[in-house]
Amino acid sequence: MKKVISIAIVLLTACSANNSYKQVMLPFKTMQQTVWQLMQVDEYLSRQIQTDTTIQPSLVKAQSYQRVFNLNKVDRVQFYATMDYLDKHPVELKELMDSVEALSKREKLDFIKH
Repeated sequence: MKKVISIAIVLLTACSANNSYKQVMLPFKTMQQTVWQLMQVDEYLSRQIQTDTTIQPSLVKAQSYQRVFNLNKVDRVQFYATMDYLDKHPVELKELMDSVEALSKREKLDFIKH
């Protein structure tokens, strides 16, 4: 009987934790845009740091990330909570990253056309 009660408590806790994640998660399109822009920031900063040694990478990165969050109207805590959820759900994370890759390819093709 104790085992049944223990299993029921674990299942109920797991279900309620999953629901709390769903309430905090950002929409897929918003995550796609935000992740893509953060990747662009990382690439830009890695190139800048190589050429300018006076840059404080952690400070500039934090400021740039905050600009991206503001641009997309995303709360930093909500973004990282969503990423934490996706880290625990690799299928959904792969879907997001595949869509980010597709977005980058589309933007590259649009850039080449113009």
